[in-house]
Amino acid sequence: MTTVTGMIIYIFFFIVSMLIIMFKHKNMYLLTLLRIIAYLLPLVGILYGLYDELSLLFLGVSLPISMLVGLYNLWYSEAKYRNEGNLRELIDVFGLSINYSFAAPNLVLLISVWTISEITGFLLVCYEGGDEALRAGYRFFFLKGMTFELSALTVLIVLAHRIGLINALITSFNEIPSINVDLLLSVLIVIGFITTSAIVPLHFWLPHAHSIAPSTASALLSGLTVKMGFYGLLRIAGFIVFPDNLWYGVLILSGITTVYGFTVLLTQHDIKRMLAYSTMGNTGLIGVLLSINMLYPSPLMFYSVIINIYAHALYKSMLFMNTGTIIVLAKTRILNELGSLAAFTPYSSLGVLFTVLSIFGVPPTVGFLGKLLAIIALLNVNNTYLAIIGLVLVAYSILISIVYGFTILSVHWKYSSIRFKPMEIPLYPQFIELLLGILGIIYGILVLLVFNLKALGMLLLVNLFSLFIIVALVSIFYYNIRMRIIRSLGEELVSPRH
Repeated sequence: MTTVTGMIIYIFFFIVSMLIIMFKHKNMYLLTLLRIIAYLLPLVGILYGLYDELSLLFLGVSLPISMLVGLYNLWYSEAKYRNEGNLRELIDVFGLSINYSFAAPNLVLLISVWTISEITGFLLVCYEGGDEALRAGYRFFFLKGMTFELSALTVLIVLAHRIGLINALITSFNEIPSINVDLLLSVLIVIGFITTSAIVPLHFWLPHAHSIAPSTASALLSGLTVKMGFYGLLRIAGFIVFPDNLWYGVLILSGITTVYGFTVLLTQHDIKRMLAYSTMGNTGLIGVLLSINMLYPSPLMFYSVIINIYAHALYKSMLFMNTGTIIVLAKTRILNELGSLAAFTPYSSLGVLFTVLSIFGVPPTVGFLGKLLAIIALLNVNNTYLAIIGLVLVAYSILISIVYGFTILSVHWKYSSIRFKPMEIPLYPQFIELLLGILGIIYGILVLLVFNLKALGMLLLVNLFSLFIIVALVSIFYYNIRMRIIRSLGEELVSPRH
């Protein structure tokens, strides 16, 4: 297939997807079906060989997450905003533009679709209006958006100098020759991508954007947008050779981000800000693993980066999505005002339980594999100092994850006298949350098969055995703990069909 043909097919899919999600109708089931078609349409590109391995790896997590967030948003936009404004369309444009950024075969399409995601993200951060939302939106756009444009322009100039402007724009990423660059150009090239991933000191757009945006926007921002930065680094590193000093610098900044994000989250009382800072901690850790992989490449370290991206994308998008349900139900985001939610949202709470198991790293979740692979890969790094730094940061992330994981569980599964007037949450959004929570387990099992990790093949039996433990946990939480909460609150507070 020629480059021009591939671009035409890509643009056709993109336009058709956008047209489908712009269709308006009152029938929820019809809208659901149309969105499933729009989000799955990029998969047809596999038949045409449009995507390489890196694109497929990121599409493997972005497609299901963006689709489920888009479907959940059909309910959330009505429940929270009464369908005022264009939240449905904005969320879908945002999710689709992220997917098509991962699928872009060359630089001109990557820059074009990435820019659409930046503009849409800005509109979403500003969606609720007011001075705070506008400030958060400006930080998002001018810091994150402008640094990306700087990086993209620098890449374009470097490529144009080597292969010409037109070829730089339309040549497939895998056909671009390797180019060595000095440290200054390297910094200009990566600055936009590390800003997107909220690496210190260019991180301060993230806590404000994640906490002020609608919950479905926060789910995409945390679950997928910050991963675009890592995708950009991996993509550009495929044809631009950076000096080692650059990766040591990214490693140091990522380590600081890990400690800073995980430490500050302990002081937060707003659930969305707590999740926002935990995103910083996790992206910092992924940045550390990625940097070490660039300095000491190995398949195992590369897999650990990808699987940790999967793990964080899945559980953070689910938890931010769940904050939408919490806000609609309880009208508050303050942690000490929340509790006993399992009595009112049983399936959402089960989804949270599965998600927290992934945060803890319990087999057979993808979070378990991510942490295990990171430890094994670090133990095999041919640099003792880097290995120790990496292992210490992984241990710190596990410790803090246990702390804030229990905080999230307590919101749903710990009895407390409620301070809000309960309302009915329909099954539609709850089942979507539950499905996203279950995906963490499904991916944990599939990873061993898809990536063919022979060294970890023995863990398959461990994972299968762990499923029985999870079934037992579900029984305990759902039929024991939840029933106790209901009895404590009084059966008149809970819908009879629950």
